[in-house]
Amino acid sequence: MDIIKKFAFNRLRDISKIVHYIKRKKSVKKLKKVNFTNVPDNKDEIRLFAIMRNEELRLPYFFEYYKKIGVDRFFIIDNNSSDNSVSIASKNDNVHIYSTTDNFKNFWFWMEYLLKKFGSDQWCLVVDIDELFAFPYSEKLKLADLINFLEKEESTSIRSFLLDMYSEKSIKSTHYNAGENPLLQIPFFDSSYETGNFRFIDKKSYSFFDTKSFTGGMRKRVFGDISIPHVLSKISLFKNQKQTYLTDGMHAINNSQISNIQGAVFHTKFLFDFIEEVNEEIKREQHFRNAFYYKHYEKEIAKTEDINLYCESSVKYIDTNQLINLGIMATTASFDNYAQFLNKEK
Repeated sequence: MDIIKKFAFNRLRDISKIVHYIKRKKSVKKLKKVNFTNVPDNKDEIRLFAIMRNEELRLPYFFEYYKKIGVDRFFIIDNNSSDNSVSIASKNDNVHIYSTTDNFKNFWFWMEYLLKKFGSDQWCLVVDIDELFAFPYSEKLKLADLINFLEKEESTSIRSFLLDMYSEKSIKSTHYNAGENPLLQIPFFDSSYETGNFRFIDKKSYSFFDTKSFTGGMRKRVFGDISIPHVLSKISLFKNQKQTYLTDGMHAINNSQISNIQGAVFHTKFLFDFIEEVNEEIKREQHFRNAFYYKHYEKEIAKTEDINLYCESSVKYIDTNQLINLGIMATTASFDNYAQFLNKEK
């Protein structure tokens, strides 16, 4: 019986591989170059990869922030934007843009293609446009400083906590002007969360792996329990080696040495445009399981459009030291010494 089960599993896995390959090839063919210049063969560059759709509100600060912390080159995939996103992105140096009209459900095929083509064997940052990656002492350190340390300790990735940021006002009253630091408008977060092991699938080896993940936080408090919990873990920064597999959504990584240092990703989704986004994505049904999470948000929003995410236990962001003390970020004695040494030199 065990032999039959094993044969059936292997057969199903082989069929899944073939289907996956065909779908990926078909989807990648729809990628078109928009604003593209030659890419230097430079393994020392820190390269950022992102997908955008109607992100003109967040893009100006997104580029400013990531250039400031040391990103050398950007690879952006536009998926059916109808606003000025492509124009804004095109005005920045070292930004290479692809576009596709394909269904967003195939987004990870596009990302894997670009990561393999332009990010093999080098450090890559994979983020959404509403995500700002930070790490212990990143107010004073650059990405290159962090990567140098990770290389010395032979780590090839860093786990981060996806920190939902919000204001003390209702969502629709949380105004924001393009180019501003969004954390000035949404400086609050929940410090409570849950930790557990989640199972993911590595679609390179077609094997399962378990890894530490975070859940809970503001989304559980405000929107309630859900059958598939919101995963608040992110692997945004990693060295893209041949054997490494980054899951879609950047929630987990396989065959990578994860550092004991832990970062945070400031999630700037909950601005005044959030409710409009929820309504639109429910109609499009192109996100995870036909907008599963957006439909979950809508149930609570339907009760009151003046929904407010703030509560008495909300914490106002100060700096990365605060996040370390709260256990949201993590550091090590050796990284502390390294950071102190660099700060003295600067």
